[in-house]
Amino acid sequence: MSEATPHHCGSVAVIGRPNVGKSTLTNALVGAKVSIVSNRPQTTRHRLLGIASFPEGQLVLVDTPGLHRVQKRAMNRVMNRAARGSLEGVDAGMLVIEAGRWDEEDTLAFNVLSDSGIPVVLVINKVDRLKDKAALLPFLQQVTEGRTFAAVHPISAQKR
Repeated sequence: MSEATPHHCGSVAVIGRPNVGKSTLTNALVGAKVSIVSNRPQTTRHRLLGIASFPEGQLVLVDTPGLHRVQKRAMNRVMNRAARGSLEGVDAGMLVIEAGRWDEEDTLAFNVLSDSGIPVVLVINKVDRLKDKAALLPFLQQVTEGRTFAAVHPISAQKR
């Protein structure tokens, strides 16, 4: 009788500011359209779940609304609560940012993940849109300076 290969499962919250490609990335990893994708901010208004299967195991992906720094509108407050609430019970967080851009909302998203105590994977999306590819390495250094990440992955969720 042969030994069974261990199969692992974990859950990951996909967090970031609006329009960085969280839903596009979730759909790409799942291999199906589980989240609506739009150029309009606030398309994802509550958390959505998708399961990504790999030979080593499965990931339950929790796609979240974008985190907003300014919460003047009631809708933004509700979506921020939904994004923060998605961190309860997950094994890790995936911080999705846009290549070449780090702003106050990215800092907010990082702080929310960091304060949760879970491992944080940095996903730098939209690298295909960088005109100067040589600018990616200095940007990576700038973003990771003084911040702890379990891993860093530059990607293009749309181009795969």
